[in-house]
Amino acid sequence: MPKLNFYKATLNFLNGLDKRFKIILATIGLYNWASSLTSNYNQLYAVALGADPIELGSLNSISGFVSSIISAPIGWLIDKYGVKKMMVTGLILSAIVSVIYCCATNWLMLIPAVILAPISFKMVIPLADLIFIGTSKPESRAQSMGLSRMIWAIPTLLAPTMSAIIITSYGGMNVQGIRPLYLIQLLSIILIMVFLIFMFEELHTKTATDKNKSNIFSVDFIESFRDLFVGEKWLKEWTILMGLSRFGTSISMPFIALWMVYSKGADPYILGAVSTAGIITSALLQVPVGILADRIGRKKVFFLVRPLTYLGTILLVFAPNPQSLILVGILGALGFVGGFGDISFIPFITMFWEAVPAEKRGRWFGLTGIFDILTVPAFLLGGLLWQVGFEELVLLLPLLIELLIMIPIMIRIPDQKA
Repeated sequence: MPKLNFYKATLNFLNGLDKRFKIILATIGLYNWASSLTSNYNQLYAVALGADPIELGSLNSISGFVSSIISAPIGWLIDKYGVKKMMVTGLILSAIVSVIYCCATNWLMLIPAVILAPISFKMVIPLADLIFIGTSKPESRAQSMGLSRMIWAIPTLLAPTMSAIIITSYGGMNVQGIRPLYLIQLLSIILIMVFLIFMFEELHTKTATDKNKSNIFSVDFIESFRDLFVGEKWLKEWTILMGLSRFGTSISMPFIALWMVYSKGADPYILGAVSTAGIITSALLQVPVGILADRIGRKKVFFLVRPLTYLGTILLVFAPNPQSLILVGILGALGFVGGFGDISFIPFITMFWEAVPAEKRGRWFGLTGIFDILTVPAFLLGGLLWQVGFEELVLLLPLLIELLIMIPIMIRIPDQKA
């Protein structure tokens, strides 16, 4: 009976949400499904096209550099033109990325896609969170964010198994086997884009509508970012945290799938099972953890859940057989999406968005995104260490960075609801 009451309450909560919240919930759910088709195979695809570990790290470094350069302009444009136009633009770029992957015949041809991918990502997923935060009440924001991940997980659950079946049917873990995934992804993105254009109503903020107050768009680009820090606390600490987070996870992220396949012997079905286990765990626990974060505080819940991800990272390194990697999917690992890693991310990202009021969130997102530049040395460092045989260190460095540097900083930052 308590479970029934919980899911009934969740359904009632969903029905009471803003229409824009529901539309983004549906569109990004399909977008995540399409992205999940290829997420475990992008690095393997590049390797199959001829990239070695150093070249793979270089590819991801290009992505990090571009992400850093475009972050501030995108944040400014979000506040100026609104999330709908930026999100549609991001979907167009995502479609172009899928086309490039479909047509690539060597790893060098992936460079344009690697340049466009971080731009498209910054215009889709983070903007969805911005909409969720902007249309939710402060006392239920973490629950709303958790609910979004739970709903998104439903279509995404099918993606890993579908990918494994398609890859096996088209020739296995090689270029011919992986390529069809990008075509399916492309068709899905086009459908999402059309739906969003005709169904979504723009999200407005005080800055865009209040003519009696100073309008950030009447001042120059630099001044608008200086205004971001006026009257706000803890933003410096948050910028350090976001920079360290990007640096740490970027060291290991490109190499986790390679580690599972080449060091632990995982086949497409094991990879699919790892992703599915992570998605199920995330779907079942996102809302309860979100509710708990709203009641006792985002930071407390983050510190309660995050250690499970550390355990998953250690298990990833020392897994005795491919089957035990499924437990890594449940626990999550730093640099790997899924499981308790995703669950702990909800209170963390909710705190991040609440650090500033609604009218500053576009610029806030843009400013912290500048620190994506730190992913450039991180990817190169990971590739170099991997090339010379320090694979385990590549996977464990993000854990050391978080425990020794990030956590002490986060302890100082209070919960606040902007």
